[in-house]
Amino acid sequence: SRWLHSCRPNRGPRHIRYRYRNLPRADAMLDLGLLMYGGLLILALWRCLCFYRCCGLWLSFLNYTSLLYLILTASLVYSAVEFYERLKDPLISHPDAQVWNIHWLRPFVCGSPIAVICAVVLCWFQTEGHVFEIHKDIGMLKHDRAVQIIALPSVFAVMALASMVPLLELVTGNISEEMLNTPFGVDIRSRLGKLNVQSSMKDDLVQIANATATAAGQGGTMGWDKSITLAMWRYETCFYVGDLFEAWALYQFGLLALDLIRESFENQLKSESEAERSAARECLATLSAVSKLAWLGTMSFVIVCVGQTACAMSPYIMGTSSLNGSDTILLGFQVAGFIASSVALYNVFVVEYTFHRYLDRSSPLLKFLSVKILVSLSFFQRGLLVILQGGNKLLPEVVQRIVAYVPLFGDIINMTEVQLHLFYPACILYECFLTTCLHFWAWNANEAWYFHPELGDVETEPVERTPLIPKHIMANV
Repeated sequence: SRWLHSCRPNRGPRHIRYRYRNLPRADAMLDLGLLMYGGLLILALWRCLCFYRCCGLWLSFLNYTSLLYLILTASLVYSAVEFYERLKDPLISHPDAQVWNIHWLRPFVCGSPIAVICAVVLCWFQTEGHVFEIHKDIGMLKHDRAVQIIALPSVFAVMALASMVPLLELVTGNISEEMLNTPFGVDIRSRLGKLNVQSSMKDDLVQIANATATAAGQGGTMGWDKSITLAMWRYETCFYVGDLFEAWALYQFGLLALDLIRESFENQLKSESEAERSAARECLATLSAVSKLAWLGTMSFVIVCVGQTACAMSPYIMGTSSLNGSDTILLGFQVAGFIASSVALYNVFVVEYTFHRYLDRSSPLLKFLSVKILVSLSFFQRGLLVILQGGNKLLPEVVQRIVAYVPLFGDIINMTEVQLHLFYPACILYECFLTTCLHFWAWNANEAWYFHPELGDVETEPVERTPLIPKHIMANV
């Protein structure tokens, strides 16, 4: 109360910001989940309108892939700066905020942004190789689908890094309800004139009280329970955006795999053997049925990701009241996502096992392996950690004590909620880097299967490789 009485209304918000400029700047944090969601929607629209050319002109720096990596780079820089700034702040006195009592967790988490930087750089260089082939009009659609699959580790890694920032704000006392009103760093409602000056100043005063009490370890006017609810909601929002792009990349991979299988059957239809042509016709009919079943699992995964992302935006419209009961909603989406991702992963196994010999020309082993790893990132691995922790609680107390002494494994299954949600995204970041390295072998831009002359592509030999004098003339000289 002494803080509030010392700030008279006639002094205005400017004086308040000046006097308490050293308080935690909770309202300055951008919500990268919301920004990336809007950015991906705009890029999807830009891809539909212009693809890689606009009015016949090649978009060298304005194609959607270049813009995507520009957005990812900006988000990565911002998240990394906020990440390391929060790491320098002291932890509050709440018991659940003591996240570094596991000695190896802090260095493990601190090194994870380096893996993101390496992943984004490697994905960019590999994407440029495919864009160069697209520029030559060789297998444009296939290369474009490969580009979107290659970008998945970068997008997911950047969003995983952004998800850790709210949790670090929570344990260092830098979280506030005002983040809902200022997702872009400014009070949008006030700028639009929906709030008058007095209410805006009142919000500033309440924010100061929250930030001051939270920094003292008291949780502000929200308290720890409401603070962790807000932090977990922002944490999940970042993952929802990554899950949405993951579902889209899986959809593109399915289209690419089924197109390659269909091409193999259509080539077989041109065989001179009637038996082979008859077998190809039957395989095409079978492929149609398998495709419908495969899309059932894939589309369920896409629908779950779209639904959870849309629900994650509700607090910006309905305010903090929509956070009440959000734990039940998040749990429901996690269960639905776990089932949908498991079905989608099973579909990938079925397609690979059933049509493996028709995909030999595209070196499918590493491609399917990389997709399986990426699909498991969203719900499957997190669900496995939750199951392990839940199963450990059901064990007798003596067995729990024995398990706790197991190196690394015992620490993981006995982590608190905050520790687990710092460990999981950090682990995801290292996995994304390893998957990016795998992509260099799995998605080589110079593989022959991108070019399919039977379906209309015309391969032209580069001029610098064409001899100026025909070989038969040179042989007579």
